[in-house]
Amino acid sequence: MGKQHRQAFLGIVISSALVLSFVGMMAAVVMASLKIFAVSAAVSYLADLMLHSTQSATLDRLRDSRFGLTIRFLIRQFLLLALCGSIADIDSFVVQITSVGLLLLFVLQLAYGAVLKHVRKKRQDLPYTTRALDLESLGIRRMPHPFLMNKHVRKTLHLDVPLVAGAIGTMATDNWRYVTFGGIIAVSVAYLALLVLLPGARNALILPTADEAIDELNEQLADYRPQVALYFTFAAVSRDFMYQVNMWLESLEALDLRPIIVLRERATLRYLDATGVPVICVPKAEYLARVEMPELRVTLYPGNAGKNVHMLQRAEVKHVFIGHGDSDKLASSNRVSKVFDEIWVAGRAGRDRYERIKHAVSHNQIVEVGRPQLMSLHRWTGSVAQPIPTIIYAPTWEGWTDDACYTSVIPAGEKLIQTLLSHERQLRIIYKPHPLTGTRSPAAAAAHRRIITLLQEDNARRFGRKVTDSKSAARKLARIDKRIADLSERGVRSPYPDLTEHERTARIRRSRNQAGALYWSAIPDEAHHVILDRIPSLNDCFNHSDLLIGDMSSVVSDFVATRKPYAIFNLEGLPDNEFRNEQRTAYASYLLDSECNGLSEAIDAMLSPDRDVMAPYREQLKEYLLGPDYPPSVVRFNAAANDLYARGLRDFPIEYPDTSEYPQTPRINA
Repeated sequence: MGKQHRQAFLGIVISSALVLSFVGMMAAVVMASLKIFAVSAAVSYLADLMLHSTQSATLDRLRDSRFGLTIRFLIRQFLLLALCGSIADIDSFVVQITSVGLLLLFVLQLAYGAVLKHVRKKRQDLPYTTRALDLESLGIRRMPHPFLMNKHVRKTLHLDVPLVAGAIGTMATDNWRYVTFGGIIAVSVAYLALLVLLPGARNALILPTADEAIDELNEQLADYRPQVALYFTFAAVSRDFMYQVNMWLESLEALDLRPIIVLRERATLRYLDATGVPVICVPKAEYLARVEMPELRVTLYPGNAGKNVHMLQRAEVKHVFIGHGDSDKLASSNRVSKVFDEIWVAGRAGRDRYERIKHAVSHNQIVEVGRPQLMSLHRWTGSVAQPIPTIIYAPTWEGWTDDACYTSVIPAGEKLIQTLLSHERQLRIIYKPHPLTGTRSPAAAAAHRRIITLLQEDNARRFGRKVTDSKSAARKLARIDKRIADLSERGVRSPYPDLTEHERTARIRRSRNQAGALYWSAIPDEAHHVILDRIPSLNDCFNHSDLLIGDMSSVVSDFVATRKPYAIFNLEGLPDNEFRNEQRTAYASYLLDSECNGLSEAIDAMLSPDRDVMAPYREQLKEYLLGPDYPPSVVRFNAAANDLYARGLRDFPIEYPDTSEYPQTPRINA
């Protein structure tokens, strides 16, 4: 049984125990059975604890079924009062003390939550959030300690345990002390928690006015003098979308110009990768309009979004669409891109995509800059480089609608994996899907899970527990993960509060490199890999692969830089020549249909270079898709930024002197 299946099974068992425990408490009330109620209540508390500690998906289902955490506690407390009334008299001492204790506890819990909600709301009213800028002079105090804030609903609700236990004890022994002291303990701890919270909450509410905050930010920016900005906004904020920004961070750091990152949603800061580049997050357009960056002349946009217009309205700035990967998808040649001054593409293919859209963009708007993110890829030597021939299956996701469903996971993914597993030659498979796979389509999610199960079951059949039994490696990976998590924390929770963002970034990247190297060495060479996390990176997976099987996406374009053989699914059933003409990335690919016909030719090309008929075409395609190797794309990207900045200065000269040279941005040594 795979890990995901075990987790799903465990979630079903725990949630079943939770539901049955409430049924048991209701039955105990009807039968006036104190023993059954006590056991059922204990099971309900334990099941609740286990569900939250495992972060089970069942929690969302319970909440959607109107059986969320708060409701469960209220039902248990109501059943306790009902039991008190059925065993003792409704006017008895235990009923009165329990009722008063629960009422006081409810009031204190309500007050605690209200204080935290007020603090968070006021902090959200600040015009911006920053990283790597010194705003100490504003005197903004830290939020209360994370222990008092994180998961506070769970913590305060569980304060009823002494009272519930005391009421049960009093009913069992007829001793008034149990319920009395249980109530005193529960209410006292809740009151103490509120008293501890108040000083931190009061300090957190000592905030500058919006005008003071904006003035101080402008002073800091006047000292830093940003010249180029990376601007990003997205309605659906999650880690899965922040790759669009994170892929450009190192390229941004390598520019001669002074960079800054401008975000629009506060939650994006949580998922922004470590970088020494200053970051400002300004949610409201009215405040963004007041942010002064007089030397800013270039803004880069990795995505198309409605709120781009709040930055596009700056007339003195040259606006550039850089996207988040070149592919033959419609997003890589969108008509909306016409609003930008320039569109930076990797190679001639990107230019042709736009020029096929009649009257959309002009020839001069398009600049070929290569793909700086691919500098770490290893070039193919002409033969299998891994101990076991390795195939990476890296499908794209299902897209926003079924009308543009690009993924091969649904119609062909399971068939592909079964065919590879049954191949006469032993093959290693790396499965690294798009991070959004299965987020919209239940069919894609189900196929995704079946693929993972096939690979895990094959590993278990061949290696048993040995695949994951490297306890030493697991401990080392856990330590590295803990170090990265600690380094990623900022503010009161950070174990490294004195690190600069440059130092923090360098340490995180070194740790990730160590984790990546350890990952590959900790698992047998013949074992398959299911990679759903950021480590190892996609480029690292490319370097450990000999053949790519993918869909129409930027993953294929990037893999072409290695010159290794690759295959693409032609799921529409078009004639090969027609498909290659429509999808330029397929020009040098081996083509597969939904039944995986054509797979043997791709595998033969990987195993026998003399049978690799597509090798010369891949050389041509690499130049076409990604541009020449020299000068390197990092140099071309930097030169394009410098050239556009110089033209921006000519069109809108800065009103004060010292614009003759571009100060160097500090480099980050990973």
